[in-house]
Amino acid sequence: MIIGAMYAAVFFVGINNCSTVQPIVAIERTVFYRERAAGMYSALPYALAQVLCEVPYILFQTTYYTLIVYAMVGFQWTAAKFFWFYFISFFSFLYFTYYGMMTVSITPNHQIAAILAAAFYAIFNLFSGFYIPRPRIPKWWIWYYWICPMAWTVYGLIVSQYGDIEATIKAPGFDPDPSVKSYIKD
Repeated sequence: MIIGAMYAAVFFVGINNCSTVQPIVAIERTVFYRERAAGMYSALPYALAQVLCEVPYILFQTTYYTLIVYAMVGFQWTAAKFFWFYFISFFSFLYFTYYGMMTVSITPNHQIAAILAAAFYAIFNLFSGFYIPRPRIPKWWIWYYWICPMAWTVYGLIVSQYGDIEATIKAPGFDPDPSVKSYIKD
């Protein structure tokens, strides 16, 4: 249940970031085209500025998100575990935000970008390892699990919070009860 809350919270905020950045980037694109045509600057400085201006917002968002979610879920309050949670959440929010910016950049308008992004939300959701665990993903699809950014987010969050627990658990398919650490590893 805790892993589900952790997964849903990160996925929801990520989709929210992706969706809210798209109309803004679409409006800014018109200004960029005008200014690039006038020779004011090229695409690279504009793209770098666009990427860098999101970092302070995401840092602030991750700070209040992490403090609230970490306390509500009831994780162990150690500095290492908290900062791993913060680090993984920060980069997860960044890649969702940048994914929203990318979809607008490669499509003619933000409506089509929203459709494209929604298709990948479903794929990220399916191959994240949460609904279908990694050992149950068919061999011919496992390659997508390894390139799915949400799979790395889920794995990182689980390992950072539970990867050092030596207590045994009851798990189907394991004859001697495995420790949490070995169960996560397998």
